[in-house]
Amino acid sequence: MPAMDGYVLGHTDAELKRLATQARLIDPITKRFLVSAGIKKGMRILDVGSGAGDVAILLAGLVGPKGEIVGTDPARTAIGAAEKRARASSLGNITFRHGDPAAMTFDKPFDAVVGRYVLQFISDPSAAIARLSSHLHPGGVMFFHELDWAGARSSPTAPTYDRVCGWIMRTIEGGGAQIRLGTHLASVFKRAGLSEPTLRLESVIGSGPAAIDAIHLVTDLVATQLPNMERMGVVKASEVALHSLTERILAEVGADGTLIGRAEVGAWATV
Repeated sequence: MPAMDGYVLGHTDAELKRLATQARLIDPITKRFLVSAGIKKGMRILDVGSGAGDVAILLAGLVGPKGEIVGTDPARTAIGAAEKRARASSLGNITFRHGDPAAMTFDKPFDAVVGRYVLQFISDPSAAIARLSSHLHPGGVMFFHELDWAGARSSPTAPTYDRVCGWIMRTIEGGGAQIRLGTHLASVFKRAGLSEPTLRLESVIGSGPAAIDAIHLVTDLVATQLPNMERMGVVKASEVALHSLTERILAEVGADGTLIGRAEVGAWATV
């Protein structure tokens, strides 16, 4: 199985900051998925692809001080940022390890394996899940929250928003990641030898001025990925005009237009 190190968006300071901003909008969705999946007080959980530590910190609150979170990431920069945030939050029930969790050994099994926006960057996500299953005790929960970018749309059409979503999809896909994995999670789980997963779908949605959250989900990503977009020939910086991008989308949305973000899909199954 390939190592879990295919995060094509990078681990620059700007990208880690974007992830933290994104978490403000997405954490409530992930939390609802996790609670529905049975994550509760006292659990020991393996967090896969911790990044800046957002999901690990969310999990720490769900499992409480008697629970334990072990976060992992193949990028040392991300691990350093996650450890700093955990210390700042005085969370003593989180530890982080550098490396590929599928290739790691642990002193005891976990009650759950959790990941958000991880499988889309792995060439064979089913093989990854199969390997990660070995870290669970019988009856443990395998949980992933992934995306389907085809869910992003506007009504009535806001051309700039739709165009920006297209730039993002071409850039992510051009980097080797999957942009529609969220709605394919059931087959990913079953190919890994797991039972049919429970599925849930939500999206960030807003109308008029309240559409600003959906806008930032895409414009913040453009800001960090613009060099890659230019390098891949997706779009030129002069066409993006990043300094006015948010305002232009808001103007197209107007008072009554609605923006819908990419589909946020949660999937979980017991092992």
